[in-house]
Amino acid sequence: MTPVSWTVRVRSDNFRAGLATTPGAAVGAPTIRSMVSVVIAALDGTASLGTAGLMDALNKADLAQALLTGQPARRVFEVRLAGLDSRGVSCRDGVSLHPVVTAADVTAPDLIVVPGLDDDLATSFNENRRWVPWLRNWHAAGSRIAGSCTGAFLVADAGLLDGRSATTHWMFAGELHRRYPAVNVTADRMIVDTGDVITSGGATAFLNLVLYLVERFAGHDRANLAAKVLLVDGHRPSQRPYIAFGRERSHGDMIVHRVQEHIDLHLDDPLRITELASRFGVSERTLSRRFAAATGRGPQAYLQHARIQHAMRLLETASDPIDQIRRRVGYTDPAAFRRVFKEATGLSPSGYRDAYGLRNGPGN
Repeated sequence: MTPVSWTVRVRSDNFRAGLATTPGAAVGAPTIRSMVSVVIAALDGTASLGTAGLMDALNKADLAQALLTGQPARRVFEVRLAGLDSRGVSCRDGVSLHPVVTAADVTAPDLIVVPGLDDDLATSFNENRRWVPWLRNWHAAGSRIAGSCTGAFLVADAGLLDGRSATTHWMFAGELHRRYPAVNVTADRMIVDTGDVITSGGATAFLNLVLYLVERFAGHDRANLAAKVLLVDGHRPSQRPYIAFGRERSHGDMIVHRVQEHIDLHLDDPLRITELASRFGVSERTLSRRFAAATGRGPQAYLQHARIQHAMRLLETASDPIDQIRRRVGYTDPAAFRRVFKEATGLSPSGYRDAYGLRNGPGN
């Protein structure tokens, strides 16, 4: 029998997987001739979840079709864990990982995935910076690079994000921009794909990265199957619902501190910046300048910020009607409240309550 071969173009990608029937196989039952080669960097001293969890989730996602149908299905990914040398890699909390290949033995895989660093970012970055030349070389040889969570810092240090958009865990987005000003950091995004470099949000967002990679390399249907097996909502485009809106209190401007405290106590009042400036003995222009210097935002933006934060907290912890919450945080116009809330969180007030509000008791 003459082997049949053709090329499949995968959705949202230029990757091509050559398919061919094996000798003696029936026509119409193609098998994969080569899989997407994936190498996951085993970082030192990080949470094992970010590395082992990512590797396990990608393999489980790859098996989803076979698990659901009970029939053999072609594998998409060949996943290997790589170390800088042949020794085991110690994660925090006593977990050890054992790479199956060293960086020196890896030529140019289709995809390199860099897991997140540890929460002690500076120390973890320095401990794992030896990966940077490898990332640069693999990218130059044609590999795609995916940074999960704060793994984006290593990708940025390799110069692969200069002039590009990227994301990371929202808590570290400001630091990423400070260290690498040439990177356009979009902290609200869950996934940013610039073609040959992909970055994703933090912590367990590696599950979203896994589903994204399945869709990019194997198609939408396969990704949906993987989402069902992993019990993961793979359609979270934004980190905004998860961002904790801090009140920017670490500055030393006592006037701004006093204005902030007044705002917090009077969110349901029709506060005006001119009146706030007069109350605290400064001009409106001076208040705006000092507020921006102390908190990174002007007083009007801070007021809106504080109101939305309070609304989020009430939607998480109280069962009051949304209209009542809207009034408690100082919004008289329901449409304006919904618009501003959705701009800040990516969800409507009711959608936010559904996702993060009080649950009914056991069994309900």
